[in-house]
Amino acid sequence: MDAIHKIDKFTMNTYKRFKVIFVRGKGMYLFDADGNRYLDFLAGVAVNALGHLHPVMVDTIKRQSEKLIHISNLYYTNEQADLSEYLIKNSVLDRVFFSNSGAESNETAIKLARIWGSSEGKYKIVSMKHSFHGRTMFALSATAQEQYQKGFEPIPNGFVYADFNDFDDLKDKIDDKTCAVIFEFIQGEGGINVANYDYVKKIRDYCSNNNVLFIADEVQTGMGRTGKLFAYEHFDVEPDIVTLSKALGGGIPIAATLAKEDVAKHFTFGSHGSTFGGSPFVSAVSLSVLKFINESGLLSNVKNMGNYLIEKLKKIANKKESVDFISGIGLMVGLHMKNSESVEEVIKKAFENHILLGKAGNKTIRIEPPLIVEKKHIDELISFFDEFL
Repeated sequence: MDAIHKIDKFTMNTYKRFKVIFVRGKGMYLFDADGNRYLDFLAGVAVNALGHLHPVMVDTIKRQSEKLIHISNLYYTNEQADLSEYLIKNSVLDRVFFSNSGAESNETAIKLARIWGSSEGKYKIVSMKHSFHGRTMFALSATAQEQYQKGFEPIPNGFVYADFNDFDDLKDKIDDKTCAVIFEFIQGEGGINVANYDYVKKIRDYCSNNNVLFIADEVQTGMGRTGKLFAYEHFDVEPDIVTLSKALGGGIPIAATLAKEDVAKHFTFGSHGSTFGGSPFVSAVSLSVLKFINESGLLSNVKNMGNYLIEKLKKIANKKESVDFISGIGLMVGLHMKNSESVEEVIKKAFENHILLGKAGNKTIRIEPPLIVEKKHIDELISFFDEFL
């Protein structure tokens, strides 16, 4: 019985998987059990920032696995201390809480916002339609997409949904019981929808003037994906809380919730916790990934390759009737098709041609390669689109 049959037989049926068994990876490529090579333009859904088997990660994994892997947060470690310091010194936030996934980091942010507002009876969270914040019950409640909530009712109350890029609608949804707005600068699962600059500035100003927290969900946009370490830098705002995961570990499960001091202080001994959060192993690997992204020139590569990719895709869009438009910043890019059936067909055809792509929303092809992508890889993708769109 091979891996496909074992997984289909023994695991819960929550994923629609391609019929392939990947056995190793290197750089921009994955290799299946038959030795076929696949060009990875999905990066584990924006996780594998440095591609596959990057020496920086491999060396750190080897070195740290021989020292210390887990001890729990009852004790101090150098690894968590160094990662904490690096995150705070390279952001506009003051404190960090570590967990294991994007959903957990958003769950933490929601709990922190509620305990911050509890003394004034503020508990409501406003999120945006077509958002995605995770699959735990609080994070799912903030995810304003019915398809993810169906069957899990009753959804915890206190969550209100506003139209994305519509400030007036958002303002109408905030009242004296609202403690926070949770927001993606680029909606990922919702279809690679990019926020307008003025819209973001208005949200930040309104939250500041009305005692409401601004939570930036940077699980997907953070850690260099947009060409800056944090997407908030594109919009010239300072969030009160930022959530991170995905690329933060480069493939190792880790998440972080960063907050301003006057917000973070509301978490006290015992008010929150995580068994595995910020273990010495994941902290060491995460710091090596983070430093490489931030200090090696990789952010410039993201900006340059992102511009190159979007420019090439726009030329494709101009001559292909099936394509609607292109969206994105850096290497978080959406190719929007005119009908949803085309999306499935193109992703399937790409897979058959050994190129890995994803789906975002109903009509968008998700293009999120490792940040190490080069022009030759992009040219191969463009050649595929030119032939098959």
